[in-house]
Amino acid sequence: MNILSKIAIIRGISLSKFEMQNYEPLTKWFDVTAYYPIKHQQDVSIINLPKKRLRSFECIIGCPLSVLMEYPLRLIGYREAMIGLVKELKSYDLVHTAETYNGYSYQAVKAKEKYGTKVVVTCWENIPFFCEFPNMRSYIKKKVRGNADLFIAITERAKEALIYEGVPEEKITVIPVGIDLNTFKPREKNEEFLKKFNLTKDDFVVLSIGRLVWDKGVFDVIYAAKRLLLDTELSDKSIKFVFIGAGPEEKKMRQLINKLGLAEMVNMAGTHPYTEIPMIHNLADVFVLPSIPVKDWQEQFGMVFAEALASGKPVIAGESGSIPEVVGDAGILVQPNDPLSIYREIRRLILDDVFRRKYEGLARQRAEKVFDPEKIALRMKTEYEKLFE
Repeated sequence: MNILSKIAIIRGISLSKFEMQNYEPLTKWFDVTAYYPIKHQQDVSIINLPKKRLRSFECIIGCPLSVLMEYPLRLIGYREAMIGLVKELKSYDLVHTAETYNGYSYQAVKAKEKYGTKVVVTCWENIPFFCEFPNMRSYIKKKVRGNADLFIAITERAKEALIYEGVPEEKITVIPVGIDLNTFKPREKNEEFLKKFNLTKDDFVVLSIGRLVWDKGVFDVIYAAKRLLLDTELSDKSIKFVFIGAGPEEKKMRQLINKLGLAEMVNMAGTHPYTEIPMIHNLADVFVLPSIPVKDWQEQFGMVFAEALASGKPVIAGESGSIPEVVGDAGILVQPNDPLSIYREIRRLILDDVFRRKYEGLARQRAEKVFDPEKIALRMKTEYEKLFE
């Protein structure tokens, strides 16, 4: 029986603390290293794992021809493939990547062919045959689907997408991602953060965190805010909306806020470091993200839902993609693209204390049951070790 001791976690430009908190507990049992390219998107300094940077195929100037020849030409210039990664993986027993269409997942199966390395692929994508048209991603997906040893789908919808694409069901297990329950937990509203966002303890705060794109239902939230402002039964309530995030619709959102006379009610607060997100969640009385499914995207998981639940916040979510699986009976689902439903649910949470407290309790209970990263890491450990039996 082979012994599993060294694991490489490959996440490319998206290596982040919010996902790696699920892998950090693995260091109790294994030697774990995370790989990512020099050009990356997130602050990796807060990740409690050994890390190693490699050049990406966007940075091929000056790279020896012998290295470039190691990979098919279709990979050159592809940002998620990393120069020298295959050779790096020689010393690892197991490589854990993300998504079948990423260049580094292809490199992982090349390492398997050369060195016998086991390959595990986590899949978030829940739209069958996503990127399945004649390009390099189609080639990569086919290669990875046929050669990976195990697929970890984070939701049942992601599992179904893999089955449709031809992955044998016995090679798929469903394990969600988790949240640090000691960091994301119910707390009193922090005075410093209240001042930072021009809020008071008496404000009823509606929080939304995510990219400012139409698909996240951001305009529907603004329209719901206007409807709440017009509600005479709420005239004695101080209701404030806070948007955290950035994106292409920010300018149009600001224009709509001004047009509807909501400048005093809605705060477009921009982006904030991940280390501040737990305190921001605890400013909220309700978390709202009414995502809308579109042709080439539907909500795959939504880490912010798990964060809000762990923080003990009632959650209002759009019925998009995998959201119902994530929030379960601890969240309130609304029809996508329906500001009136959002307004009605927020209104009920404001006026009905018993109803609100019910969802506060359900939220934390679900987080402890489903999103504990220690339990998730233990499940991954079990799946890893099965590959070496």
